[in-house]
Amino acid sequence: MANKETNLSSLPDEMVIDFLAHISISYYPKLSLVSKRFNSLILSRELLFARYHLKTREHILQVCLKLPGRRLPSWFSLWIRPDQILTNDMEEDKSTTRNTLLVPIPSSYSPYVTDLSMGMVGSKHYIVKDYNVPPTPLPMWVRNQNESTHAWREAPRMKVARDNPMVAILDGKIYVVGGCKADETTNWAEVFDTNTQTWESLPDPGAELRSSLLKSTKVTDGKVYVRSNAKNEYYYYDPKEGKWGVVTEALQFERACLIENVWYYCGEEYFSWFDTKLQKWKMVKGLEVLNRNCCSGALAVTNYCGKLLIFWDKFEECENKNIWCSVITVERGGGGDDVWGHVEWASVVRIVPSSYVFLRCRQVWA
Repeated sequence: MANKETNLSSLPDEMVIDFLAHISISYYPKLSLVSKRFNSLILSRELLFARYHLKTREHILQVCLKLPGRRLPSWFSLWIRPDQILTNDMEEDKSTTRNTLLVPIPSSYSPYVTDLSMGMVGSKHYIVKDYNVPPTPLPMWVRNQNESTHAWREAPRMKVARDNPMVAILDGKIYVVGGCKADETTNWAEVFDTNTQTWESLPDPGAELRSSLLKSTKVTDGKVYVRSNAKNEYYYYDPKEGKWGVVTEALQFERACLIENVWYYCGEEYFSWFDTKLQKWKMVKGLEVLNRNCCSGALAVTNYCGKLLIFWDKFEECENKNIWCSVITVERGGGGDDVWGHVEWASVVRIVPSSYVFLRCRQVWA
């Protein structure tokens, strides 16, 4: 009897799930296109549990861009090709080796496109499903990470329909802003109290913020900050005062991150770190090449597995821009009085139209 070649499509679901659980989630978008069966298995709870028990879950960095001609933002995952040597080619004349890419996440595959992950409050994870189908008010779901079933249950809905709102969590409350019509003055921003399980409308922030494209939200100093694209300004909501305000000084939260209790900031000319002893910012040493190439065009800085990860852009041609990405290791030196940085690699990860908007990046644990 002739031996027939065995492939994944002919294997039982249990064996395919075991195979998928052992490989990086970076491969999932392409594997989901193999067949409807594969797509279903990749989205299944069985695969989630398998990765959990095998301890193969990993941090995945996702990037959100607003591309011209598309109504909804587009999500991408940062994919680093396995078993490849990444090179630092910022000032090389040769083209990038393309070992790392921003890979589009198919909406049919990724739950992070169709679900708005609002985040964790204690042991409970809150999300909003199907947030891109107004005019129905958004259903919110919650599950307790401490429960073995990981079952989702429906939580109270928001007061108005929203399309890609911004979210921030502060003191056990979920703040949701935007994503609705600009003339929505009563419920343009609202907050969900996870203790009382109720929504409450926030004061009207004003027409200027309501009519602008929102880029990001941040929580610091007990306030919720909202970045506007129109003038690149930050507005803030103070829960204690119960009112909105405009930030007068230039805050660039996307260009700063915290690693092991040390703040790092990408300024217009160089990277710096905050010395808590001297209470002042000092230059990170050893990053002269990176400073020349990326600081003026820096888009975002984030803590990626204990390292600095920086996105920046620069023109390739008159119609397009290159989005670059670089990973930097940082370490103390000179008795702790200096911080040195080392560029592990830098590479072009995406070519985009010059009129795109970089909205935000986030890490997910999957």
